[in-house]
Amino acid sequence: MGHLAIILGFAVLVVLCMLNINIVIASFAAAFVVTVCAGMPFAETMITVFFTRFGSIIGALFPMFLFGAILAKLYTYSGGATQIAETVANTLFRSAHTEKKKYTLGFLSVILASAILCYGGINAAVALIAIYPIAIGIFQKAGIPKRFIMGAICGGAFTFALSGPGSPQPTNVVAMAIGSSSYCGLVAGIVGCIVEIAVMLLVFTRMCVKATAGGETFVPGPKDVFAVEDGKFPRFIVTLIPIVVLLVIFNVFSVNISVSLLITALVASVCFLPQLGWKNVLKSFNEGAVGALTPAVAIAGVNGFAAVVQSVPEYQAMIDGLLSSTLHPVLMLVVCVAVICMMTGGSTTGTQIALPIIAPALTKMGLSLSFVHRVGTFAATMLDSLPNSGAVIMAVGLADLKMKDGYPPVFVSTVLATTCGTAAVALIMTILPMLP
Repeated sequence: MGHLAIILGFAVLVVLCMLNINIVIASFAAAFVVTVCAGMPFAETMITVFFTRFGSIIGALFPMFLFGAILAKLYTYSGGATQIAETVANTLFRSAHTEKKKYTLGFLSVILASAILCYGGINAAVALIAIYPIAIGIFQKAGIPKRFIMGAICGGAFTFALSGPGSPQPTNVVAMAIGSSSYCGLVAGIVGCIVEIAVMLLVFTRMCVKATAGGETFVPGPKDVFAVEDGKFPRFIVTLIPIVVLLVIFNVFSVNISVSLLITALVASVCFLPQLGWKNVLKSFNEGAVGALTPAVAIAGVNGFAAVVQSVPEYQAMIDGLLSSTLHPVLMLVVCVAVICMMTGGSTTGTQIALPIIAPALTKMGLSLSFVHRVGTFAATMLDSLPNSGAVIMAVGLADLKMKDGYPPVFVSTVLATTCGTAAVALIMTILPMLP
């Protein structure tokens, strides 16, 4: 019954996520199903396994989410996020001389703007909200149909910005638990990022040309609010100071990510003080503290479910069977991580569950920790953004789009492009293992 219990547990988790049930409730329900079907003692399993892991994950990850959420609020309220997006867009649009080039540069502007925010330590979900008002302005200038907008924003927030070398995002950070560095697989990772951007731009531009040829154009929705330039935003160079500080102290000096984000939030408070004033700085800290609870609790819930699954006696036999299969180690790595991230609906949770389990066996098969980390994080972004993902549901809803209209472009950026990026990283690290 153990094998059936695990399968049913994952099925319940996926179905409840697709029904937009809170991830903590979904995780608890899935863990309950596994416990009952496997015949394990209910109270002992749920209290000492589910909630013990839940609490340990909250303790480990909450500081990172706390200071990251505060940083996001500082960038939002100061107008720093708007300044970054507008500067990137205005710089790129100067060279747009044809309609097709406008489409390409419009997509690139939004992708890069959201990626810069995420590489600056701002939570991907927060980046969606911060970038959206600027993105609709860019799309209006370029004449790009609105249904492509979340494909472009997610193309910066849910892809290479999570998995790329040196990223302070949780997907890259939790992978360091296997003993690797944040910037391992540097060269291959950079190439993977470029491949993902190139695939997005190529496919988006072709789709947009076809759509506009058929009469589509940009039409704002009734709920859309465009960003307003009021001249009170911080200068662009100032908005980059906290981002540079974070990347340097986290990657060069290897400071703990939570401490790095705390220092960066303090630096941002000083940099944006003229725009914010002390009252809004305090407001950013207060609202950031509240906003940090949701992502931390969500990841803790899924990890609690994973702990229950791992306590089923048949679980280790399933893992041993998978690792003893005839699959090539690289393919095994990609498949294991991608599938677990798909089932959990998140690259961070899937990475945190999968890599510690499979890394020891894969290193025995000849893969380095750097290989497992970098290829694993890229693979984590391949299938985590299917329609059952809470992040995708939120993104499409934010743009006030129907899933059938808004999801195809999201699929291009978060599944097609990430798959190509993962393949590129795996190929380079296999052929040229001596590269940093």
